[in-house]
Amino acid sequence: MFRIAPWLVLFISLAMSLVQSVWGSAYAAESSQQSVTPDFSWRDDNLSAAEIAWLQQHPQLKLGIDRTFAPYEWVDNNGHYTGISADYFALLEQRLGVSFVPVTDKHSWSEVLNAARNGEFDLMSCMVKTAEREVYLDFSQPYLSSTAVIISEQSKGYIGTLDKLKGKRVAIHKGHFTNELLRRDYPEITIINPATIQGALRMVAEGEAVAFVGDATAAGFVMKQEGILNLSFSGHTDYQSDFRIGVYRGNPILSGIIEKALNSITESERNQIFEHWAGLTVSQNGIAVEKILKVSGLVLLVLLFILYWNFRLYRSEEAHRKSEKRFKNLVDTTNGIVWEADYDTYTYTYISDNVARVLGYPIDTWFKPNFWKDHIHPDDRAWAIRFCDEAVADQRDHELEYRFLTASGAIVWLRDMVNVVAEDGKPRWLRGLMLDITDQKMADMLIRQSESRFRELIESLPAIAVQGYDENRRVIYWNDASETLYGYTREEALGQPLESLIIPQAMRETVIQLHHDWLEKGQEIPASELELQHKDGSLVPVFSSHVMLRSENDRQEMYCIDVNLIEQKRARAELTRMAHYDSLTHLPNRRTFTDRLLQMMKKADRDGEQVAVMMIDLDRFKEVNDTLGHDYGDLLLQGAAKRLLSCVRETDTVARLGGDEFLVILGNIDDLSVIERVAGNILRQLGEPFILKDSRSFVSASIGIALYPSDAMTLEALMKNADQAMYAAKEEGRNRFHYFTPEMEAAAQRRRRLLNELREAIDRQQFAVYYQPVIDLQNGRVVKAEALLRWNHPRGQVSPLDFIPLAEETGLIVDIGNWVFAEVVRQLTIWQARFNTELQVSVNTSPVQYQDDNCSKPNWFGHILTHNGAANLCVEITESLLMEAGSGVADKLLQFRDQGIEVALDDFGTGYSSLSYLKQFHIDYLKIDQSFVSHLTPGSQDLVLCEAIIVMAHTLGIKVIAEGVETPEQKQMLLDIGCDFGQGYLFGRPVPASEFSARWLESQVINEVE
Repeated sequence: MFRIAPWLVLFISLAMSLVQSVWGSAYAAESSQQSVTPDFSWRDDNLSAAEIAWLQQHPQLKLGIDRTFAPYEWVDNNGHYTGISADYFALLEQRLGVSFVPVTDKHSWSEVLNAARNGEFDLMSCMVKTAEREVYLDFSQPYLSSTAVIISEQSKGYIGTLDKLKGKRVAIHKGHFTNELLRRDYPEITIINPATIQGALRMVAEGEAVAFVGDATAAGFVMKQEGILNLSFSGHTDYQSDFRIGVYRGNPILSGIIEKALNSITESERNQIFEHWAGLTVSQNGIAVEKILKVSGLVLLVLLFILYWNFRLYRSEEAHRKSEKRFKNLVDTTNGIVWEADYDTYTYTYISDNVARVLGYPIDTWFKPNFWKDHIHPDDRAWAIRFCDEAVADQRDHELEYRFLTASGAIVWLRDMVNVVAEDGKPRWLRGLMLDITDQKMADMLIRQSESRFRELIESLPAIAVQGYDENRRVIYWNDASETLYGYTREEALGQPLESLIIPQAMRETVIQLHHDWLEKGQEIPASELELQHKDGSLVPVFSSHVMLRSENDRQEMYCIDVNLIEQKRARAELTRMAHYDSLTHLPNRRTFTDRLLQMMKKADRDGEQVAVMMIDLDRFKEVNDTLGHDYGDLLLQGAAKRLLSCVRETDTVARLGGDEFLVILGNIDDLSVIERVAGNILRQLGEPFILKDSRSFVSASIGIALYPSDAMTLEALMKNADQAMYAAKEEGRNRFHYFTPEMEAAAQRRRRLLNELREAIDRQQFAVYYQPVIDLQNGRVVKAEALLRWNHPRGQVSPLDFIPLAEETGLIVDIGNWVFAEVVRQLTIWQARFNTELQVSVNTSPVQYQDDNCSKPNWFGHILTHNGAANLCVEITESLLMEAGSGVADKLLQFRDQGIEVALDDFGTGYSSLSYLKQFHIDYLKIDQSFVSHLTPGSQDLVLCEAIIVMAHTLGIKVIAEGVETPEQKQMLLDIGCDFGQGYLFGRPVPASEFSARWLESQVINEVE
């Protein structure tokens, strides 16, 4: 008898402990809801007299909050401040005896931060400490922590880490600390900043961004609340947000008070807060039926066993042994493992035989020290042991579920119900029942997955509001979606007539008649798009369909199914806006501008008035983009758009054509002074500095103006004429306006005609190469020549100033340049054969040629150079080419050097000269521009500049050629300051090859210039 009685006690104690744990947890849940009252004793015991006096002088403190940062803090539909942080501040109110008044009139986190900088709050609730914020806030120690995670659309798969997002668009809500960290650590990631975390997650859900990076807890809460179900956690980051209380620096005494109060919050109080908010994810009222059934079954089993035991106890010892055997068989045939262990060593002193069948280990192995600990699954080991130690130390019976490794290596789930047996007031023995609950866990998991899929399916559908009405059109059913859609709670709606609830006044008689006709005549109400009335009086667009059902009392009930069309309407409006307006400046785009201009032209025809079109181009806008970046350029364009709008009337139109070009329509023009006043206003406004973040930028505008109908009769011609006038304004120096004139059209036609003729000039052999001598100033000998292109047009020679820019603009300069290069090589080969000359010829090149892949192909090098040694060639480049040089330009210049071709830098001193270019690109000659040489006089500034250029070049091992030498005095001054070579009319004008050879090469002697 005494061998069996302890197990009877064990069963009874297990049953009682289980009942106590179930009902005890319910009681704990109820008690956690009790309200708190101020505890002035804590304040009096822990704060100094000065601190207490300060609190008494400030009984209400303004608290800066983020009204949308759920679940940490937010403002609910009733205007109440709630969340994890709110619970902490409730505890602080209790400690300090003051009221924290949340400031809820700030609608974005950016507004809250700005207000904090201005000192509008006494303290901030939930802040991440940054260097910028420490300027105006003192920070407490962290009281909440969370990690930053990566969230993406489920179909995109697992991302993993932040480096996988390089080159992709990532949404981070404005003000979150990860903005600064990602821009620092991952500059290749494109960051988008919507105002709220909801907006950021929506962007990812709708495909506008690849991923979201931000707070894991807040993101999970928002996805559930907003019904965003196509997203999932798909990666981790190394960033952790430690949330602190920020105190305005003007209140240093308050910082110390808050720190003391925070430190006084116990671990138990913190756990109570987290358990409160963790409970929001699964709402469960009362005690689970499953647990009650299990407890009831266990208690019943124990009671039956006790009755059976008492009955057999009166029998003989044989009956007792049979009962014991029966009990043992009962335990061994179930999956319930009964055990007893020594508390001090956690070593089993008894375990039922069925353990070998359930878990696979022989019984004797369980009696080894720490056997149980060593075979708990590694992921559960630490917390399970810690949980048991804490419970036993409190002499508290407990229950835990964990994973255990079987002898075969499989993983099973165990539920361990533990009874603590104390001796002399200290825990001595542990007795328990271990159940294999693997099947139950798997079933629970499948149920959760099934419920999750069903919930995702329902929540992924648009909000569907369903209402039911009786034969008198009174509400009998009103679901949650109807509350959201129309603003009435279920209690407010039930019993109310349909027509006075959500039907606008103008529709009520029609709705009553339609309902009557359905009841009496069977004429169904067709489904249609409607605008029904919200509680606040606004109209809600819905697609409404209807069905008539029979109730249990054979009464007819009409049910309305309304689908919210607000988002669809917004989407349509957004698509319409995108089709007609520029996304950056929100100005009308080209399409809308065209429509409005056509309307204004028709109106002008009717009223006999004029319409003015202004074409506006921002001068030096490219410099802003190149130096500051496109983000600054976009800000400048937005600022320019606002300034343009301020310069015109409401009836006028400002549009963005694209890039940095804008258009303006001025209607009802009866006096040109109106146009000039607007144009002058625009020039002044755009000439003012633009403040772009931390930079100031200056631009101006060139404006072209064309009038309808005086300058053109069609829209296309009007736009073209305004464009020509705008280019005329640029050519005249920019920052001005210019009217279209017939002469511009004539010039444009001449230009088009010249371009057509230029295309045919090579085939018709109208080009010729002229040569101008370059003199060695030391001995007066011709050592070089510059090859210059001339166009012998049938109507007369065309100036290079007229056709070279046109050739560069159209790309024809590439073919023309190749022809010149080949012709120079051919001519030089002839001269070398006839005169055995060492003459070097320079060939001018255009920057456009270096942008063409054929520039340095065989038509420059190869069979052409086989006719002549390359050392007799020199290519001339401009400073502008070096300013914009990329790797391709550098490669081509290196090819010249490898072929023995020298490089001269033309027009030196007129551009953005840089010493680094001279060394980087191995320049052989500098050519001083003739604008310096033509004004040389003794002691002049130009002479000083020329001498400085020569000294600098010689120091770098570069020789100098002076252009535009026209007088002996100029020659002598250049010689005196050490110039190497001279070129100009003093020595000779450009002449054809035959004349050049006759004059300079046949005698190989230069006559002295008188």
